[in-house]
Amino acid sequence: MTSVLSLEASGRWRVGTVLVVAFLASMPIVPLLGRSLEPGAPALGPVFWGSLWTSAGVAAGAATIGVLVGLPLGVFAALHEFPGRKALLVTAALPLLVPSFLWAIGWSELAARVPGAPAMLRGTSGCVLVFATMVAPLVLLVSFAASTSLSRSQVDGARLAGGETRVLRLASRHAIVPALLAAALGGIVTLADAGAGEILGVPMVATELLTSFAARYDVQLAARQCLVLTGLVLLAAAPVAWVAGRRLADAALARQTAPFPRQLAGMGATASLALLVLISVLLPLAGLLLPVVSGPWSLAAEAVELTRDNWRRNHFTLLVMGAFGTVARTAANTLVYAAGAGLVATLLGFGLACAAGRSGTLRTIALVVALALFAWPPAAGALGAATMATASPAWLDPILRSRFTVCAILGLRLFAVGTVLGLRAWGTMAPSWAYAAAVHGVPPRRYLWRVVWPSLRPSAALSMLVVSLLASADVGTVLLLHPPGADSLPLTIFTVMANAPTTTVVSLCLLYLFGAFALLLVLVHLAARRP
Repeated sequence: MTSVLSLEASGRWRVGTVLVVAFLASMPIVPLLGRSLEPGAPALGPVFWGSLWTSAGVAAGAATIGVLVGLPLGVFAALHEFPGRKALLVTAALPLLVPSFLWAIGWSELAARVPGAPAMLRGTSGCVLVFATMVAPLVLLVSFAASTSLSRSQVDGARLAGGETRVLRLASRHAIVPALLAAALGGIVTLADAGAGEILGVPMVATELLTSFAARYDVQLAARQCLVLTGLVLLAAAPVAWVAGRRLADAALARQTAPFPRQLAGMGATASLALLVLISVLLPLAGLLLPVVSGPWSLAAEAVELTRDNWRRNHFTLLVMGAFGTVARTAANTLVYAAGAGLVATLLGFGLACAAGRSGTLRTIALVVALALFAWPPAAGALGAATMATASPAWLDPILRSRFTVCAILGLRLFAVGTVLGLRAWGTMAPSWAYAAAVHGVPPRRYLWRVVWPSLRPSAALSMLVVSLLASADVGTVLLLHPPGADSLPLTIFTVMANAPTTTVVSLCLLYLFGAFALLLVLVHLAARRP
């Protein structure tokens, strides 16, 4: 019978498993990668290079703001109890569930309609602000999860040694590596997102990629652009991956599994989180609502006309019913795509983390591979999958031409989130647990169920939550791969924005945000539960 020590010992199977998982994750982009290496490829051009450096600056600014804001708030929220803590955490995470073009529209409407609106709401600074409001919640959630992994004895010892200030400082040092990785992942997301740049008039590299794919129909040029973008991301992320891989490979000492008691905090903590919610959620939401509460086509004008014209009353009723009907039609698909992507990314990421074990080299390789695949824009993986589906027989339709295809491609692109959280969760388990289980003859199955799974469960739940949030806001992958009649709610909003009345679009957005908030409240409660 295999001993539990095999989970801590090195072996050739670890290298083989890491290579297999990396190959599975890279399968959608293999066809495009081959096209990018073909001879006679067109030149990239100065427009691409200019948009690339602009996007790199936006990503760096958003990641920096995300760390400065999300890390201290996440650590403080994990260690303290204060009024409105859970509701504010859920609301602060809401931008992760919203496509960036909606928040960009909100900020642009706010800047256009509010007299004396600052110039930072427009152009490049506006893009940095929009993306920072998406990166900061991601860093906040990861920092929160890293801090909740501390044991009661660790927190009590730090508190006795230097008081609450020392606890916060040491907890921040404990969470800094996963927070930096989360900021890096968030910055990479901004590189592949063309929505905010299109709304705010900033030439982003994602726009150039979409132009090459959709307008010029030049797959070879787009593949070369993706390859250059991946190289830039690796150049910037390799030092972080090297430090994080070595740091996450450090063996942890045995610790108590009892949760630490949270200290009571005053209204200052509530005010800090409320300020983040105000900037990242309420202000852009107010910008979205401005066209609806003012102007000739506003809901107020609609309500006035209700008393004058029966046709207008019927029109208004049909509008509301149509919005609810659209949500009812697309809600199941949205949940399936989000949950399926979360499951795929978590299984692959945690499998890669378990295979890497405590080897610093394998962990670094796993992080580099995850970040490299994460750098490819969503359209690249979707077009690669479409290319494979075109050349495949009909009996592969359930795999390559179904809802499962959308879930798989979304999960493969976002599995870097699961990898980061999986590496962190596996690194926090003490090797002495396996040694003690081997001495007492504990079977591997019981050890995995009673020790390993409870230790990994909070991070796995957080991985499911974060990946589901990011996947539910995806538009490009669902647009290219969804089966007929299986579109998601964000895709429906995106497709009707240009031609539908403002009231229709805003009704869909409000219903979407309300459902997202309710779902977030449930998921965060489950993810925050500790074994």
